[in-house]
Parts: sequence; C-alpha cells; structure tokens
Amino acid sequence: MTSIPRFIHSLAALGLALLAGAASAAQHKDPGNGCVVIAPRYLASSDYTFQYQGACKSGLAEGKGKAVWTLRDSPQNHVAWEGNFSAGVYLPPPTGIVSAREWSGSRGSSDIVIFNLGALPAQNGVPAARLQVEAAADLTHYPDPCNPRTLWVVNAPAAALAGDAVAQTLLAAAADKLKAHCGAAFSKTDLPGHDRSHVQVRAVATPDLQSDPWGNPGPVLAGAFIPLAAGGAMESYSNEAASQHRQQLQQAKDSDDRQANVQRLRTFFKTHQAKGWASLDDIAENPFRYSGRVVVTAAEVSVMASPTRAVLDSRPGEWRGSLAVLDGDEIGPWKPGPRLLAVRVLGRVKKDECDSFCGLPQLQLVGSEVCTESRCTDWLRLPTALQDGQKP
Repeated sequence: MTSIPRFIHSLAALGLALLAGAASAAQHKDPGNGCVVIAPRYLASSDYTFQYQGACKSGLAEGKGKAVWTLRDSPQNHVAWEGNFSAGVYLPPPTGIVSAREWSGSRGSSDIVIFNLGALPAQNGVPAARLQVEAAADLTHYPDPCNPRTLWVVNAPAAALAGDAVAQTLLAAAADKLKAHCGAAFSKTDLPGHDRSHVQVRAVATPDLQSDPWGNPGPVLAGAFIPLAAGGAMESYSNEAASQHRQQLQQAKDSDDRQANVQRLRTFFKTHQAKGWASLDDIAENPFRYSGRVVVTAAEVSVMASPTRAVLDSRPGEWRGSLAVLDGDEIGPWKPGPRLLAVRVLGRVKKDECDSFCGLPQLQLVGSEVCTESRCTDWLRLPTALQDGQKP
C-alpha cells in the first residue's frame, strides 16, 4: 500500500488542532510542570513540542518565564517568548501593561487576549475609567497591544458619556495612552507601507470587558475611529449613551406634554359643557346617538359653503373621509387647517337642503380651537386615547 507522505499527516494534524481550538485561544500546557501559556492555535499542531520554564500561579504562567515551541523534525527551529506573563498571557515590551487575560468573547473569534493598561486620566464625571486593549495572535506571533484590534474604555459611566464632549475626550484619551505606551510602533501594521491612520476605541460601563452568550462585547456606550496624527478627524463617531439620554428626556417631556394636554382638554370640555368625545366618523355613521348633546370632535373644513356654513372632513386628503355640515356665526373668518370642535349634534340635514348636503350629519358650533398638527394630535396626545363618549 502506498504510504501517505508525512507532510500530509502534518497538515491533517494541524487542521484537527485548528478545529479543536475554534472556541478559544489554545492553552498550551507544559507536560512536565503542567503550567499553561495562552498562545496561537497554530502552535498547537502536533508538529511542535512545548516547554515552559518560570513562575506559575493557579496553573497559568505568571511573572518571569520563557515559553518555547520547537519543531519536532527541525529542532533548530523554534519559537520563544521570554519575559513577563499574566494569567498565561505573554506581556510583550515595552513595560507598563498591568495585566492580561484570555478573551473568547470577541465576535466568535479566537486567539484573542485583553491587555489591561491601567487608568485613564480622570475627567469630570469619569473618575476611574481604564484602558483595555483587544489584540489577536498571528500564527507564531504573540498578541501585542501595540498591534490592537480595538481599544476598550471600561468603567465609563453612562450618565457622564451622555455629553458628547466628555465622550469624545475620553475616547481620544484612550488612543493617546496607547500611543504613549507604544511610541512609533503603534502606527505600524503587518502590511509594509500601510501605516495605521486610525484606531477603533469603544467605551462600556462595566468594570471589565464582558460579552453576551453569543460572544458580542458590550453594550457599547460610545465609539469612534480616533486619528493617530495630530489634527486628524475622528471618524464613525456614535454615542448610544447620549441617544439614550435624549430618549429619556424626550419620554419625560412627552409624559409632561400628555398630562398638560389632559388638563387643556378638560378645560375645553368644561368651558363648552361637552358631554364626551365623538369622532366625526362615529357621528357620520349615526348622528342620532348624540342628538341634542354637545360633543368634542376633530375635523378640518373641506368646503366653505357660506359665511356661516362649512362642510367638515374627518380625514382631508384621504379616501373615504367622513363629512358633516357645521353651522355657526364664527365660521367665516376661519383659515384652512385642522380644528378641535365642540359641536351640538342636530341629526341629519333636512330634506329641503338635500340638493347639496342631503344625508350629512348636521352640527351646530359651540366652540373651537385651532390645531397646529394634522388631526389635532397637539391636543389629543394623551396617555390613553379618548374613546367614544369619554371625557379626558
């Protein structure tokens, strides 16, 4: 039987290793001391042997140490990470990284770690925000905060970020801190000749970056792509905290407006001694239900028949709007537009007027108010809509 070349075995082993590590970055355990280092899944291939020497805490590399991956068939070729470790994560130079941890919550990706670079400068309303940097491993290369995917501002209170000036200053401070940490290396990318011009910064309220059950970080309060060059323009800025604050203010205003409308309608009903609400559609269907009573309705003049008579339309400009005839001495000077009306329902137009208005409900004007919005929503914006016969 023809033997399968060894490199095919190696590729198969590598593929299985990649699949096995799909859920998170690979945990490489020294077979002798049992200490674990977080490293790329690529190095988990059976083609490599792994050894760690150094400090260890709770089974994870912590403090000074050296991790080495050696090719089985080429011992002179190896990958070595030497320096400080935190929770199994290698801390690349320069110094200044407070801590690090494995991160499996970034949009389902793997080989991601989070570096904690410590406190950001305090500002008004944001006394204790910190910078965490999301970075990814690449084949045999360790994750590096100076080659970030995203910068995360954690412990950012939503109330303070409701102001765009505070939010933008905080996002820029995160980029400035990492620039100060990394120096010129920050602008470099893995692609020669393609320097980094912007970095993505996002802010969350939680003390540490967290993810939902689907691996999505957040919820994000604010974010932008921050320019690295002085004077550059911030791009794709968004501020969910400000949007939520505006929504809350609008909801409070809407509630106040609705309560004010209730009082305004109550005054209108009381002034004209109205017995209840009736839509013009309901009146047109059966005006005798309201015969002799004063009711409040909303409509717009469709035709001015005379200085004292107008034809009302319940839905001007729409198909099948209900019509009614309104009589009153005050009608003549009216300008076009919707009105809130207190009317006495008299029944239907008499037979001697059938040439023009036969069968339409006949109403007598008692009082009116001009509306500023279509269908008088400026008057009828209430906590609950008025029903037939109801008073506010």
